[in-house]
Amino acid sequence: MGWMLTTFAWGYFFRKWLSSVKLNQELWGLSIVYVACSISVCVYIGWASCMEVFLAVAFGLISANILFANLLKGGEIHLPVKIIAGSLFFGIISLFIYQPSFGIFLVPFFLRYVTRKKARPDSVFMIGLIFYFVIYIIYYFCFKYSLRGYHIEASTRTELHFNVLKKISFFFSGPFPQGFSLNLLFYAGSIFSQIFYPAIFLLWLLITFKRNRDNSFPQNIFFVALILFLLALIYLPSMIAVENFPSYRTLFVFNLAVFLMVAESLFSLVKEGRTKKIFLVMGFAWVLLTGFCTFNFQYINPLKKEYSVLRNFFRENYKPSVTQVYFIRADKFLFSPQFHTKVYRDELGAPSTYRDWVPEPIIKQMIFELTNDRNIAAKTTVVQFENAVIFNQSPKVIDKVNSLVIDMNLLFTQ
Repeated sequence: MGWMLTTFAWGYFFRKWLSSVKLNQELWGLSIVYVACSISVCVYIGWASCMEVFLAVAFGLISANILFANLLKGGEIHLPVKIIAGSLFFGIISLFIYQPSFGIFLVPFFLRYVTRKKARPDSVFMIGLIFYFVIYIIYYFCFKYSLRGYHIEASTRTELHFNVLKKISFFFSGPFPQGFSLNLLFYAGSIFSQIFYPAIFLLWLLITFKRNRDNSFPQNIFFVALILFLLALIYLPSMIAVENFPSYRTLFVFNLAVFLMVAESLFSLVKEGRTKKIFLVMGFAWVLLTGFCTFNFQYINPLKKEYSVLRNFFRENYKPSVTQVYFIRADKFLFSPQFHTKVYRDELGAPSTYRDWVPEPIIKQMIFELTNDRNIAAKTTVVQFENAVIFNQSPKVIDKVNSLVIDMNLLFTQ
């Protein structure tokens, strides 16, 4: 429900921006389908812990629209205090909810620059860019103050990191190939993945140079370089953090910006109405197919079987006398032989019971469902092991009456 509201919010605001950023009308519908079917959304829907992301995106959209719409009024730029305060307010809320989502603020300004086809940015773009940094700076001090007020230590993952060369390497090895894969899962070990994303980038580059042939070669180089820099700014929270981990849950806005940019350039090649409709249908089919395959074949179907075999085994073998459960976690690549999946980061393709934070809560939840008694579930001890070798080597006392052994690898392959 939350992401449906976000999709509607995106459609509403993007339609208001269409005339100012000079995009093809067809991109409006295509962008809505992309927002609903992107790989990041597959993760958001599957991970209930990501349910707050839609709020962060919605508040970021409101913040952007307040400023962007006002900058387009009349010839002279004037920013009333209420406009500045309103954009700041919603922008800071977005950052407090989920930092990577706030890149959505920069998207209308980014698209305006991309579609103007001029190397020199205009005043609307520059004000938006400056304001983007201002919101981050104000948020940073608010965040630090909140930590001090609640006497909380900041996580080491939030430390700032300014090794420029290392971050450039991170950008071109992580976010860049995933963005230019256009909603197709990027797998570093796949020859097809390694060919597909640079081919899309080169195609976009050729179209861009052809469309901007009135500009000089140095101007076009500057134009492309600035676009790549803006994409890095859209992904700013992850670009300045010490951790280099381009997970799909953080890449929604980045991938959306790349998708719109590439789609807009491809649509520029099509002039006739009939051909443009065919091209649009192909775009819809691509987004729907990649989204459907990722969510069903790469994510939900393997997890359904994993949960089913665990639940059935537990219902058949659990007794009220059981006070200790020995849990052998699933192998990371357990799904691969049967479902032909690939493991992508920590989000897609790996069993849920592979992670060490899963066994105890899921077992206690199943005990509660069977006994309807939270005290019994709370008193049950869950001892987990990474694999069967460690389990066999560890000292333990298994009582057939009071103990239950669960080997996820064995259950899944039976």
